[in-house]
Amino acid sequence: MADPHAVIEALVRRPFFWRSDRPLPLVLVVGRDGAAFDAARRLAEPFEDSLPQATVRAGEYDTLRELIAALAGERGQLGMPVGGSFLPPPRFPLVQFVLWARRQREEPPPGEPVDVPGRTWPPDPQSRTGQEEFKERLKDWRRGRYGGDRGRRTAADFLGRAATTWVPVGTLAAWGLGGASDLVGLIPWALGVLVAVVGTLIQAMLSIRGSLFNGWFRKQPYLTRKPFERLAKYALRIANASEAEVERLLVHALCRDLRQAYQKWLIPWPSWGRGLYAMLVLDARWPGDVNERLLRTLEETVEETGLLPPLLVLAAVPESFAPGSRPVTAGRMSDLSALVTSWRTAARRRVPPLRLMVSAPGIPLDDDYRPRLLGSRMRAIGYWCVMALLLIGPVVLLGRIQQDRNAHCGGLSWVERDGKECVGVVNADGTTPEGLFPSGEITRLVARIDRNNALAREVGTYVSVVLFGEYSVAQDQNDSAFVGARAELTAVEEYQRGVSGAPRLQVLVANAGTNFRQGRRTAELVSEMATEDPRVLGVIGFQRSVRGVEEAIQTLHTAKIPMLVTTATADRLGYLPDDPARSGSGYPSPYVFRLGPSNQRQARLAVRFARERLLGGVHKPSAVVVQDQTDDDNYTNNLADDYADEAGAVGIAVSDRVAYKDRGTGMDLAVSRACGHGPDLLLYAGRAADFLDFLRYVEGKDCGKEPIKVLAGDDVIKAVANSGAVIGDYRRVQVYYAALASRELWRGSAAAPTGFVQSLLSGRHPKESDDNLILSYDAAKLFYERVNAAYRGGLPSRGDLLYQISLVSPRDRWNGSSGVISFGAAAHEPEDKAIAILKVNDSGRSEVAERCGRLATTEPEDTKEICRDLDGDAGERAARNAPAAASSADPSASPSASPSASRSGSPRKDAADPAR
Repeated sequence: MADPHAVIEALVRRPFFWRSDRPLPLVLVVGRDGAAFDAARRLAEPFEDSLPQATVRAGEYDTLRELIAALAGERGQLGMPVGGSFLPPPRFPLVQFVLWARRQREEPPPGEPVDVPGRTWPPDPQSRTGQEEFKERLKDWRRGRYGGDRGRRTAADFLGRAATTWVPVGTLAAWGLGGASDLVGLIPWALGVLVAVVGTLIQAMLSIRGSLFNGWFRKQPYLTRKPFERLAKYALRIANASEAEVERLLVHALCRDLRQAYQKWLIPWPSWGRGLYAMLVLDARWPGDVNERLLRTLEETVEETGLLPPLLVLAAVPESFAPGSRPVTAGRMSDLSALVTSWRTAARRRVPPLRLMVSAPGIPLDDDYRPRLLGSRMRAIGYWCVMALLLIGPVVLLGRIQQDRNAHCGGLSWVERDGKECVGVVNADGTTPEGLFPSGEITRLVARIDRNNALAREVGTYVSVVLFGEYSVAQDQNDSAFVGARAELTAVEEYQRGVSGAPRLQVLVANAGTNFRQGRRTAELVSEMATEDPRVLGVIGFQRSVRGVEEAIQTLHTAKIPMLVTTATADRLGYLPDDPARSGSGYPSPYVFRLGPSNQRQARLAVRFARERLLGGVHKPSAVVVQDQTDDDNYTNNLADDYADEAGAVGIAVSDRVAYKDRGTGMDLAVSRACGHGPDLLLYAGRAADFLDFLRYVEGKDCGKEPIKVLAGDDVIKAVANSGAVIGDYRRVQVYYAALASRELWRGSAAAPTGFVQSLLSGRHPKESDDNLILSYDAAKLFYERVNAAYRGGLPSRGDLLYQISLVSPRDRWNGSSGVISFGAAAHEPEDKAIAILKVNDSGRSEVAERCGRLATTEPEDTKEICRDLDGDAGERAARNAPAAASSADPSASPSASPSASRSGSPRKDAADPAR
């Protein structure tokens, strides 16, 4: 004979997840005196702490509404947390709404009578005033429904339920919006996160408010909510309804809330993990008692609606209880197992007879029964595993897939991911994928280049040049790296767009990362690409001569690829190590051609200009060098060294070299220290991003005789282009700076400007960095014209291009937008390159204070004393260091030519590779 407790356990245990829920009976226990209720209570006692459970004694409540509130109200017994279940308790939003609506009947506004003839409360459902009153009350109830810790737990519960649906949906949205190309861009991720967050918040809010389930009131037969009826008006109708109608609605809503708690939703829901049904122990031995009315109403509503609640009811009924018109399965307690089997057979119908009647035993039941709850708890743990999988799994899976794709930035052939940057040739396979660059301006410029490339490939006959730069910099108008990169792309794209002859020009954009950190690896990728693609004839760019540029040049030298360097001003840029044991030893690469003047040339002109023009009346002039000593920013160190050396040569005593670092850190202290010397001149060897701060501190301090003269390096042209008006407003500071190339050099000059310069003088690109803009345009033009010179109907080789560029010498000078271009025979340094000192006037515009070097070959040679021998011993040193057997001007030069290993000579000093 089966233990009755085991039978009850079998009843309350839910079937496996993939099987449908089974109907539960009303187990009516019949016995004398209190034996029936005692037997029912003992049957339930082993399970009280393991499932949602409530016990109601006879006479405990006066009305059915009070009883339902005790079971499923906001503090109801069936909604209490169940220890060890690992799941939130069932929620009863429908019941609680009906209870709230009915309670308003007893809570009139002050002065309103209740239940008296001619009463005005509750108001008529058609009353607009009444509807507005209930609308406000509904808002207040919703706001205060869950307070304190209970509210936080409820919110966390529903947010977790919603997140398990919307996190996977958001992940799929991110993947779908990313397409098959790449998800590097932030937009797909942002949209995916937006879908997940908004969906989670909306579903959670609807759940907390009850709005997610309130539509059920329109589908049930008791006090049915009308189509499009506002909830406040429906609540008003409930308040006006009869008690009998409200009771049936409450009992039916209780069944529906329980069904929702156990329903197998398509979206993840705690019902997936509930392993035990709810249980209600009811003492209904007294006819007419509220407990007996609940039992009867429950049977009636289930028969009328077919909604079977997942609730096992153990009800004690009097011995005289008659089955009545409803069929009942009856027998002894010892036959409970057979009775359940018989009842289940009848229950296969849609609405089975709910009553299952048993007689209470003469001997009290032994309640020392231990239910086997491992299965239900494992089901709950399984639910949480599914929750974790749905929350974490899609993101982890997408992350792993994306990690693999991101390693190659969406599968690009010559690109690799380095942290958040994609380094390599970003458009070698076609159009650059979205989201590779943080700057929208750089992205748009690269997209224009891609469109030009597509037109070139359509023609079929084209050559490729690699634009080597740092294009993953953030968009910052005060960052010289960003401004320079933008100007480079602008100039090259403009020149490329104007090429219409054969062969066409394809520009391949090579991103070497921020600060050219991946210069070596990017150069390796370019070299590998050039090995497979003979159309790749050369590389231009190299905006700043940092360590990554030096490593890139060495790599490209090994691959024998011609290089045109634009705005890198390192004194020894392009020199290759000869003897590692000898400091400063090395020789110039025959594949490197520099278009811009060096740090030494600009420092020499700057201090000569300062001595003759700014400090001509000072007997023993002094200067202080202010330099940026940020780690790995060697441009400022090299320029500061050149300032100090050249100043001493013209009789300017450098009384101190003060330093700041890391984006202006310590600038105030550095300026205070510099001004403490009372110098006649401040030589600024810093970055454009810090120049305005520097000037602001100088303007505000006692820094010697006014006006305070500041002479800056070429990098600050970016700050002047963006903030010239601000600089011009300073009254105590007089600002001069060196310019590698500028449209202002041509203004008022007798030399006829090139077409590109003429467009600049007419107002094009007013905010661009002139040196990057003009020198990059010259590099693209020189490359293409030299390709045309080598083109004889067939694709020229890199050796052909190298030879043609080397012909640009004093015997065959080339007119560029930056002035006359002529390379030395050994070092390929620019000879007598145009350079100027510009002054920022009161209006913020730059005007030429001094210029050396010719703008056009038609200009006479510059014989001014200030311009004499600006390159110093550079030419002689380069000649001494040049390979004895390798001359890039030799017509036999080819990609396979290798410089000799025999070299000699050393530089003027041990100069670190600078960073322009």
